[in-house]
Amino acid sequence: MGLTASTVLVGMLGAGLWYATTSPAYEAADAGEIAAATGAVRAWAGFAETADITKLSGWFALDGPQYSQLESEVMFLVPGGSYEFSLADASVVGPGLVRGSVTVTTGRGNDETYDWDIELINEDGRWLVWTVRKSP
Repeated sequence: MGLTASTVLVGMLGAGLWYATTSPAYEAADAGEIAAATGAVRAWAGFAETADITKLSGWFALDGPQYSQLESEVMFLVPGGSYEFSLADASVVGPGLVRGSVTVTTGRGNDETYDWDIELINEDGRWLVWTVRKSP
């Protein structure tokens, strides 16, 4: 039995793979962090469509909990679906912390929206997804 991208997403949110951070609100959003989060969300859609974990390379920290969770679920995905993941209303709310709404659209017309905090780490000057958690 295969998992849908939505099932994977909800499973990851419920898995507790994140840790709490508290950061003061940023006055000036960093476009690099938002661009990295946006690119990662799009790469996630490519992964959901193909079950090809390499689609996440360059967007996710390979030693991070989010990548690890996706990697553990790859064997349950059935490739061939049509998915679009989009990030809206994104803002940087702390160093390496992007908050926004992610909408997952499937080829079947089922849209689901999640309010997420996307936690990034900076590796060699590039922002990568460390983990994702439900926004407060």
